[in-house]
Amino acid sequence: MNHHFLILTIPTAIAVMTMILSPAQAQNQAETEQGFQHMHTDMKATFLIFLSMEDEYCLGTLIHKQWILTAAHCYLPFIEMNIASNEEFFYSDMGELKFLLSVQHPNFSRDSAEHDLMLIKLETPVELNKQLTLAVLPTATDGKTGENCTVSGWGWTWRTPFTSPDIQVEQKVLWFSEKYCQKPPTRQIPVEVTGNMFCAGVSLDTMQSCTEITAAPILCRNQLQGILSWSEGCVLKGDVGYYTKISRYTDWILRVIHTH
Repeated sequence: MNHHFLILTIPTAIAVMTMILSPAQAQNQAETEQGFQHMHTDMKATFLIFLSMEDEYCLGTLIHKQWILTAAHCYLPFIEMNIASNEEFFYSDMGELKFLLSVQHPNFSRDSAEHDLMLIKLETPVELNKQLTLAVLPTATDGKTGENCTVSGWGWTWRTPFTSPDIQVEQKVLWFSEKYCQKPPTRQIPVEVTGNMFCAGVSLDTMQSCTEITAAPILCRNQLQGILSWSEGCVLKGDVGYYTKISRYTDWILRVIHTH
């Protein structure tokens, strides 16, 4: 999954398509699903929001009853939002989430992975319950090098055009050192890793394939430490991901919320 920028103009409804798979396609689907299923846990994140436009998806993280945090490269001018859940009755109970405004970080640039954050305000606050909770912002600015963290995300067991994500994954990863992220021992990376970013994964060496949604959140000690900005492989299978370090932006996040 590469760092890319989404600028689309025509909102459409998302429809699920039914397809008859060939034996080869069925085998590939089974292999993909099996690759995700062994990481699928019972403890699923309950603060994720689907952000979509036509066939493009990003994840949003609910940090306030009326505010969603996501990546700035996920800018979608005509956006549809839904609670990230497989349970159809939950959608109808919650109703449609309506967009009011978005605020990109003022220093974000499309030619850099730094400052890759955006806040989205909902028209009305959501009602929290056991199926919809808030992610907690970090309380300290120190790094978490060497800590075990969890990347929460969604993907497709088999993706065809205009199909919704159908599998939720909680992947355990390790927060790597800044030096290791900047200069991996086995390969070069095409982005500059600054002090406002960090990387995490199971290994820096492997690159696996999957179809996953960008802007996945990473939590360490139950606090939101990062939003996925860029990766070369599949973070939901443990490949290294490069994340915006939320602790460096807490003041900006709170300032935006308080002034809008």
